[in-house]
Amino acid sequence: MTDRARPDRRVVMALAAAGVAAPASSLGDPLRRTPGQVLGPYYPIAQRVPRTHDLTHTRSGGGRARGELLHVSGRVLNRDGHPVQKARVEIWQANAAGRYAHPSDNSGLPLDPNFEGAAIFETDAEGRYAFLTVKPGPYPGDRGMRTRHIHFQVTGRADRLVTQAYFPGEPLNQTDFFLSHEPRPQDLMLHLGPRTDGAPTEASFDLVLGVG
Repeated sequence: MTDRARPDRRVVMALAAAGVAAPASSLGDPLRRTPGQVLGPYYPIAQRVPRTHDLTHTRSGGGRARGELLHVSGRVLNRDGHPVQKARVEIWQANAAGRYAHPSDNSGLPLDPNFEGAAIFETDAEGRYAFLTVKPGPYPGDRGMRTRHIHFQVTGRADRLVTQAYFPGEPLNQTDFFLSHEPRPQDLMLHLGPRTDGAPTEASFDLVLGVG
């Protein structure tokens, strides 16, 4: 494993500290399963996805990815609110210009040689995950413009979830085909902290696995 592929412990610890507590019902009711969404045409099936917590640098690039930095963190839970440890988390997204590092993306939008575009990692003993990335740009899709989003595929011991996390307040949220057809779009929204000049924006997103 190369130094670039190793998780940056400082990133993991800093982002995990910003994670939100596990949701719980005062009545002990099960949590709602995170809604599933389409895998999409840009799932990185044909490329070697790095095991990294930092998408803002590549193994071959010499600089930092362009765009607004984001620290994304959260927990993977079952419907009883218990953490799912060692869940496999795959994420992939467009760069700040709205381009995927995928051979099927023929949009003509610019690539960023310093943006990794996808990553794989595992949750810790408390079900936590964390990664550093940039805010993805919108892009033209087969059903109109796609709003900003990050793809997730999470595999636990007995369940698999494919979904997308969205950014609140985006103008395209109302017309995005997949988000606008979701009955509970609030369950797919990232929780964003205040933006501070020069510092990454904190974003949290918990994922609930299980039937129902």
